Amino acid sequence: MRRRRRKYDLYIVIALVILCIGYFTYNHVSSESRGIKAYTAALESYKDSDYETAYQKFGRVPAGSSLKSSALFRQARCATNMGKKELAIKKYKRIVHSNSKSSIVPISEYNMANLMLDIQDKSAKKHFKHIIKKHPTSDYAIASEYYLGLIELKNLPDSEKRQAKAKERALINFKNYISKSPDGRFSINSIEEIEKLKPKLTNYDNLMIAKSYYANGEYEKAKLYLNKTTLSESWTDFAKNEYKLGNKDKAKYYTELGLKDHAAGASQEDMIEVIDNYVASFPTRKEGITSLVNKNYNSTGADYISYLNCNEVAPDNVKEACYRTLYEKYPNGQFSGDALYNIFISKYLHKKYQDAQRLGFLHLKKFPNIKSSPAVTYYMGRIANKLKHYESANTYYRQVLTKYPDTYYAYRANYNLYKDDGPLPFFDMNPKPVVFPYKKSLERNLVIKLALLKDYDLVAELCKQDKFIQSWIAYQKGDYTISAILARNAMEEIDVKPPFNDLRWRLIYPLHYYETVDQFKGNNNPIILQSIIKEESHFNQYAKSHTGAGGLMQLMPATYAEIVQNYKLPNDISNPENNIKAGSIYYENLKKVLGNKDLYAISAYNGGIGSVTGWFSKLIYNDTDEFVEQIPYPETKNYVKKVLRTYWVYGNIYSL
Repeated sequence: MRRRRRKYDLYIVIALVILCIGYFTYNHVSSESRGIKAYTAALESYKDSDYETAYQKFGRVPAGSSLKSSALFRQARCATNMGKKELAIKKYKRIVHSNSKSSIVPISEYNMANLMLDIQDKSAKKHFKHIIKKHPTSDYAIASEYYLGLIELKNLPDSEKRQAKAKERALINFKNYISKSPDGRFSINSIEEIEKLKPKLTNYDNLMIAKSYYANGEYEKAKLYLNKTTLSESWTDFAKNEYKLGNKDKAKYYTELGLKDHAAGASQEDMIEVIDNYVASFPTRKEGITSLVNKNYNSTGADYISYLNCNEVAPDNVKEACYRTLYEKYPNGQFSGDALYNIFISKYLHKKYQDAQRLGFLHLKKFPNIKSSPAVTYYMGRIANKLKHYESANTYYRQVLTKYPDTYYAYRANYNLYKDDGPLPFFDMNPKPVVFPYKKSLERNLVIKLALLKDYDLVAELCKQDKFIQSWIAYQKGDYTISAILARNAMEEIDVKPPFNDLRWRLIYPLHYYETVDQFKGNNNPIILQSIIKEESHFNQYAKSHTGAGGLMQLMPATYAEIVQNYKLPNDISNPENNIKAGSIYYENLKKVLGNKDLYAISAYNGGIGSVTGWFSKLIYNDTDEFVEQIPYPETKNYVKKVLRTYWVYGNIYSL
């Protein structure tokens, strides 16, 4: 009997557990679905500026919903917009005290502290300090420095001694803000507060303020503070500032003086900028570079001058010797890797494969991951192939595809590995939409939900430092050019590139206008046309170059006018359909004249058909690689590589 009773008791316990689990599961699912419904309705009211209604609707998001913290944040915003600051503070406090590790917490605490400051609540100071302590690298921590400075000055004690200490603390806060964010929203305000305090400023302080004024485009004010600094420490700033003021002769003077006497203390970045400004001050770049070369500087910056000389001034027959001198003189300089690559490629083109191979081994060992590394790795494969080391050649090609998958040389490596596919392995694409760039994870679930609910403003605030998300938001708002550039810059910062099925690639290589491209492709490869559009205009239909080329495919007005006349197109170069149709016709005509070869047509699209036909007789080449590497115009050579790289990446993303 006891056994039977125990058995029944066990069944009852199990049943209760199941009921509890079912209840909590149902409650969670119910809370989530109700939360989404309430949040969606509230967001519509918020976007319509009906803050009273939005506040009420956000309040209906259940406590069990993952959107609760976002709803509280939105309620606080509603209350702020209605002028109910105390109510907004109350909502922000609930988020701050929630012990959540979400990025919504520091934003909430920062907003709360600002509102407290507005209503003269002394707790504001505590919260600004807490933000700096807990989130020291965030934008909110930097802005908190400015507000702490204001608080110190607003609450000056009666005692002169304590007053002086408070002013000193405020001065430190304002300086901290300027040093961390010289072009920030409060940088000019911080300088003005410092000027009111009339402190004794050090040379470093004056230079810091000058840099901040410069970053904000206040060049005359920057000059006032530069004049209070030591020239030996700030000559690059003098040179840059005078150039911005249009005083090119003064900018040249400071550049020459600095390179002669004070170059050692300058940063490489500043050095390059002042040299570039100096060169741009002459009627031609060649004159500017030659002027610097003739001064025989032997200090920091001299390697960049030598690099410019080899790259842009030295005749073709002495370029290799020029780069060799540069490499031998500055073997560990910023431009030594590029110099070594140029010597290497020269040996390859002159068929000195053993010499080139030795240089390639040195380059890959010394510079394993710089801009020229994909090219060197690829050509080491070509050299191995020339020397009949076929397995070694294939190993190099695979390395390019693995380590540098989104480069022109990956496209070339793929061709050398799988020649059966032909020089252009892709023709048709399987269009896929641009979607949120990350799949679900514990850290990103809230952001993904907000993104799906189209709360783009809050997503942007939560993910200020994530360029891919900022790119996606720009895309959603129709800013396609900005979107593509943001995503491209973000991908360049990643050392190990993700596979092509990663959603972030679509942001860099979206299929804007592809339906139109496919419609008017004629006998062209539509992916090539799409690649030209991306590289020419970044999908900006109103783009216009300094030479007057316009529209998505950047057609010259005379070229477009001729096509309009011959093919009866509307005379509107900015219209996407007209521009793409005309660009496709123009490209197809180039191909017909140039043996139906995309390589030559792409070259002519940038460098002109006359130039390309002239190269046929002037250049000595046996294959695609030798032709491309010998294109005399650096801009055209880079253009060909960019278009074919883009073609390659498009094909990989959208043929998967």
